[in-house]
Amino acid sequence: MKIILTGPECSGKTTLALELAEYYGVAVATEPAREQLQPQRGYQPSDLLGLMQLQIRLEHHATAERTIFDTDLQNIFLWWQEKFGPAPALLQRRYVEYCSQKDRIYLLCRPDIPWEYDPLRENPYDRDRLYALYRADLAARGLAYEVIEGQGDQRLKVALAYLQRLGV
Repeated sequence: MKIILTGPECSGKTTLALELAEYYGVAVATEPAREQLQPQRGYQPSDLLGLMQLQIRLEHHATAERTIFDTDLQNIFLWWQEKFGPAPALLQRRYVEYCSQKDRIYLLCRPDIPWEYDPLRENPYDRDRLYALYRADLAARGLAYEVIEGQGDQRLKVALAYLQRLGV
C-alpha cells in the first residue's frame, strides 16, 4: 500500500511523512525535486519531465507492504500547469496511469501552518488557492482522501485515525 502525502508547498507533507514512517517503521520515498532541482538555476519543462521519470522509478521500486511517499505525480502534474500551462500528453498519460491505481491512499495536507522560507518554494501567499486545486483534482478523479489539518501532533493523529479506519 502506498500512502501518498499531497498538497501545496509548505503544508507539512515532509514532516508528516517522516512521522508516519517512524510510526510504521518504514522508509520514506522522498520528493525527487528536493534532490534534483537547483534553486539558483531555476527549472524548465524538461526538468519536470525528468522528475516524472524519477517518481515513476521510485514507485516501481517500492516493494514494501507499506511505503510512505512525500508526494506523487499529482504534484508534478499540477505544478506543470501552474508554471507552464497545459501538461504534455506524456505527463497526462503517466499521471492518469499511476495516480489512479488502487494501491494508494491520499492524505491531503491543508496549508494551515505557517509558511517557512525554502529556496525551492515559490508561493507564500497563494497556498489556499493551490490547496483547492489539489482537492478538486482528487475529487474529480473520484479518489478517496483525508484532509490533514491542525497544529503540532494533531496532524499525525488525524492521519493515523484515517489510516486505522482503512485497516492500514
